[in-house]
Amino acid sequence: MRVADKRLNEISGMGSSLHRPDVLWVHNDSGDTPRLFAIGPDGETLGILEITNATARDWEEMALFELDGEPWMLIADVGDNNAVRHDLAIYLLPEPDPAQFAEKPVLQVEATSVLPFRYEDGPRDCEGVAVDVASRRIFLISKRTEPPVLYDLPLELEHDNDAPLVAKRIIPMAGIVPPTSAERAIPGRLGQYRSQVTAFDISPNNRSAAVLTYGNLYLYRRNADQPWTDAFGQQPQRIPIRGLPQAESMCFDGDSRTILVTTEADRPPVLRLQRP
Repeated sequence: MRVADKRLNEISGMGSSLHRPDVLWVHNDSGDTPRLFAIGPDGETLGILEITNATARDWEEMALFELDGEPWMLIADVGDNNAVRHDLAIYLLPEPDPAQFAEKPVLQVEATSVLPFRYEDGPRDCEGVAVDVASRRIFLISKRTEPPVLYDLPLELEHDNDAPLVAKRIIPMAGIVPPTSAERAIPGRLGQYRSQVTAFDISPNNRSAAVLTYGNLYLYRRNADQPWTDAFGQQPQRIPIRGLPQAESMCFDGDSRTILVTTEADRPPVLRLQRP
């Protein structure tokens, strides 16, 4: 599948709808307004969701998750190339049913919860955010550190405090190593930036996690009684990404076995990878 909408030339966040498994939610990188696009299985835009109480300084990630039987969306305004921002935010809202676009091509909603936050050890660039429903935590992975570092925040669906939350440093991510000298020689971001994290997702069954870099996909697995913090300290399975100039966005499909990956480009392809 290719994304047909010419407005979607910098996709930086992607999630699989919990209402309709054949629909993807996507959003652009910095420079767009606070909106999400619903994309059908043919790559065409079904409709646009505008978040009226959000800003979009540098949206870099989104996640879909089910909590207490209800589908939710997370949008992360966390991009910070120069590590200077003090206005980071997570937006949380119930996922609208994409079927509504049949009657109204543009929907406007408010985020239920706006979570301003900062990192406990200073500003960090980030493009990977995921939700651990079992522990009600939001995980974030730093992008420009070697190795990438895992942070977490509480998942608060009703947050009414303007004071920023503090993202706590947890552990370095195991297995995501700096590029080799041969990899650094590859032109573009697939070379010297190969190990920088660009997306992150936890499967709907909460047993697998995928971390995407510009050149590789790293798959972590956990046992039913194992905390994610332990699983992220173990060596992941590395899957090279082929067919994209640089891998930018990723999510699990509803079956927890298929992983979707795309890039920033005009009419970008969406690759479907089967989890080994």
